[in-house]
Amino acid sequence: MHNWVEIDLSALKRNYQRIRNLVKPGVSVAPVVKAEAYGHGMIKVAKALFQLKPEWLAVSKFSEAVILRDVGITTPILVLSGLLPDEYEEALARNITPVVYTMEQLYLCETAGKKRLMPFPVHIKIDTGMGRLGFREESLSELISKLKDSLWISPIGVMSHFADADDESSSFPLTQLARFRNFLNHMQSSLNRLPPYIHIANSAGTVRYPESHYTMVRPGLVLYGPTSFAEDFEPVMSLKARILQVKKVPSGTPIGYGRSFVAPEPMVIATVSIGYGDGYPRALSNKAKVLIQGKRCPVVGRVSMNLITVDVSHLSTFPREGEEVVLLGYQGKEIISADELASKVGTISYEIYCRIGSNPVKRYIETQE
Repeated sequence: MHNWVEIDLSALKRNYQRIRNLVKPGVSVAPVVKAEAYGHGMIKVAKALFQLKPEWLAVSKFSEAVILRDVGITTPILVLSGLLPDEYEEALARNITPVVYTMEQLYLCETAGKKRLMPFPVHIKIDTGMGRLGFREESLSELISKLKDSLWISPIGVMSHFADADDESSSFPLTQLARFRNFLNHMQSSLNRLPPYIHIANSAGTVRYPESHYTMVRPGLVLYGPTSFAEDFEPVMSLKARILQVKKVPSGTPIGYGRSFVAPEPMVIATVSIGYGDGYPRALSNKAKVLIQGKRCPVVGRVSMNLITVDVSHLSTFPREGEEVVLLGYQGKEIISADELASKVGTISYEIYCRIGSNPVKRYIETQE
């Protein structure tokens, strides 16, 4: 196997338990497994988490929820981006709960509920400052009136979403929390009740703002590895490849497409079986480091479709063809993190996980507890 993504399901489970330990007993946890579980493989990840009995699982699209139902996941599923008009009846029949954020969606829920003679469970989304999905302040009175009058809508959840809870310098999460509290107070006074599931905390909110936990949290990123605000979480994804050839080159030798790197002195170059066609970003050309024999080795030259070239001149032992290379994850005591790769190409770890996770060759492992 030339290259592969390795997913440590035991590390995933330990990260889930860390989240459990961060929240008070009685606070529900809804792991986010959308976008192929951030590239980790939605079905495998959901089945591993299902063993730990989370109260909810969260996805982005109805099609993702259907996949999970079809493989036997019976956990309640929350569809964060809501439903399309032709999806409501099946969602109600299969215990798939939408996030709703428009009056039209409430009408569709009501219609489906009437048809099946059962109230349609929903989570109401309030826009407290993210500016994407959610009821804005000026429409909240109409929303409350609709919830008060309808027999066929069951608001079992109310939610919002932080815009920048991961930014230590920002006070905006406190503004959003205040807006969220105001809506909850309005809802309580108008309906004489609050839904059982109240949530605004994403990963950063869960870790950095205990006051945002309410009755449910929605961890995504921290399930899958360490990040700037949660450095004690374990990496779940690794990217590994093999050395195809090792050779000595003289000073002045150009390496790779475009001759973007020229050996400044005699060097030992290892060609490794990975490239942007396998999910390793081309933007890491001449920037990234990889792990060989537990040591950091710089990528030199362009990342091509299926190959990279690495300077291994400093290694005490001449690498062998077929030797393992780690491009993301641990080798020995060293680690290449998703945050490290992301910082080198001006993106975020979420995109690194999703891009590398697009590699179709995955190995799932269970390590010793």
